[in-house]
Amino acid sequence: MRNFLLFVENRDRFAVGLFRQFKIEETPSRVLIITPTLEQKRWVLEYIRARLYDYGKEILVKSQEEGKRQEEELTKDGLLSSFSFDNFVVGKSNQLAYKVCLEVSKNPGVYSPLFIYGGVGLGKTHLLHAVGNRSKSLGYKAIYRQALEFSEEMIKSLKNGKIEDFRKTYSNVDILLLDDVQFLSSKERTQIELFRVFEVLQSKEKQIVFVSDRHPKDIRDVSERLLSRFASGLILEIGLDAETKLSIIRHKLLLFGLPTDKRYIDYVMENTGYSVREIEGFIKTLKFTGIREEDSTKTACKEEDLVRHVAKYFSLRPEDLKRETKERKVLKARQTAMYLCRTLLHMSYSEIARLFGKPDHTSALYSIKKVEEKKQQDRKFAYMLEMLEKSVKKHLGLN
Repeated sequence: MRNFLLFVENRDRFAVGLFRQFKIEETPSRVLIITPTLEQKRWVLEYIRARLYDYGKEILVKSQEEGKRQEEELTKDGLLSSFSFDNFVVGKSNQLAYKVCLEVSKNPGVYSPLFIYGGVGLGKTHLLHAVGNRSKSLGYKAIYRQALEFSEEMIKSLKNGKIEDFRKTYSNVDILLLDDVQFLSSKERTQIELFRVFEVLQSKEKQIVFVSDRHPKDIRDVSERLLSRFASGLILEIGLDAETKLSIIRHKLLLFGLPTDKRYIDYVMENTGYSVREIEGFIKTLKFTGIREEDSTKTACKEEDLVRHVAKYFSLRPEDLKRETKERKVLKARQTAMYLCRTLLHMSYSEIARLFGKPDHTSALYSIKKVEEKKQQDRKFAYMLEMLEKSVKKHLGLN
């Protein structure tokens, strides 16, 4: 059985210390994390979406505070006031989503349903809360829920004989904002209740906004009729281009009181991917640690050893992974090796690019992103990657 804390430690040795403060119950199919406060619960949920989305088990998060006021939680709108349109950094890759969401917040129902999808940490949740907060300020009734929260509330209401109250809560709003709908997979009863709520809100010409990390057609184990509702309105993809990433880095550096000179900006650019959450987390850490000078000898032996091990796994030579080619087998092996350099050796994107003879960090960013996407979409590849990762860790003595 996979161990959740070991998985966290492999991704972030700093974060595992925080997770050890919480009560964690793990079974073969899921992980339950219990935090003392709601604020800590929100941090854990954000962190999971940014870094631990590929653990392979359902991860549930609850707070002890919630246990004391469960009935009160059912009536809350779930909106976080810190997310607004004013502090959302707009660029060419998210501009359309921003404009549509702004219009939706002022005129609920104008684009309903609205379905926004994209990778983790790109600002989708920020936009959901921004829609809810702006519409709320204009007198509309909005409610935000993550799909798992929606499901948990439905199950609880069903057990307590209050399913009609549950339906009224979600059917009597002007805007329903549902996050991470890909987690509705295999939850048949939740899908039925969501379909019922959807039909009621659409008949009243109310607004529904769905958010997912993938296009509706790529969401598995969801009923055809619900998928057809997801796809019946406006579907928008949100991304993060280099220019927008640069603007976000400047904004976050200012926000956390750090210098915005070229040295700091380049350091963050080269050590983070295209995820706003990752960028913010890195800058928060940077505030305490400062810029660390690279030690070129620290992991040199392990780097080359990792490359040799991965090359051998794919029946290639180490030098094959560093040569220019469009051969699929070599590209797959090189991208996999780059991914493992990042996740196991915690190398920066610039260090990885140099190891493989690439001119700048963007080639490493692209390769690692490709592996992460394939890992989510291809179960066979994900299994191969997990086995190879274990083999490399054992070979390098990283266990």
